[in-house]
Amino acid sequence: MFHVPSHAVGTASMSLFGAKAGVVNSDLSLKGASRLRVVDRSVLATVHAINTQAPIYAVAERAADLIKVSWK
Repeated sequence: MFHVPSHAVGTASMSLFGAKAGVVNSDLSLKGASRLRVVDRSVLATVHAINTQAPIYAVAERAADLIKVSWK
């Protein structure tokens, strides 16, 4: 786990499809489970000396788009 003061990240890191490393795939789906996504700052491998709010907004917006597509 990486630690930026008061902002833990990387506890459920994201990796490419088929990679053995990581907890979630690049579409935020939990590896080894179906119909479950992780949408929080734990999917970010590292955050370098910044507040995590902006990167989390980006992850959340991407997740919303992925979920909308999957429901069509």
